[in-house]
Amino acid sequence: MSDERIAALEARLARLEDEEAVRRTWRDYCRCLDAEDWAGLADVYAPDGALEMVGLNGLVPGIDGVYRGREDIIQRFYAPAMDSAAKETSGLFATGHISTNMQVTLDGDRATTLAYFFEIVANDQVLIGTYQHRMRRDPDRWRFTFLRITVRYRARLAASEVGGMSLREILARPLP
Repeated sequence: MSDERIAALEARLARLEDEEAVRRTWRDYCRCLDAEDWAGLADVYAPDGALEMVGLNGLVPGIDGVYRGREDIIQRFYAPAMDSAAKETSGLFATGHISTNMQVTLDGDRATTLAYFFEIVANDQVLIGTYQHRMRRDPDRWRFTFLRITVRYRARLAASEVGGMSLREILARPLP
């Protein structure tokens, strides 16, 4: 195999590895959010990262806006948003995601993405929207430098006899 062909294969492999690492960060984000793992969630953001929330005011008044830095993002956005929806004592859980269709555009150590989400909140509301990320490659992983969450559709569900387990409870159970 020629040196030129080996170099082309190495470049393709590096691109595929980067795309998978970007998606892994996104999946870590969804898992940490649903499990209310604040330290893990903070780790997917760059220390100087930012989050912009659009369209959630109808569910959590005053929550739309821009949050900057890990502590601000976790303490002023995620924790209050989850607290407003979680009622675990009555079997209502803050969030559960289905995230899909992620498109990744790579540019060296930077990436931009678009992904969709479908989310059940507090067991009786549905949110459908988009995630738009800007990410950068750090020495140990890809991290969000910016995330815009846009709620495109929301509705209250007719639900009765709702119950279940939180993701935190599920993850705490060891596999045999």
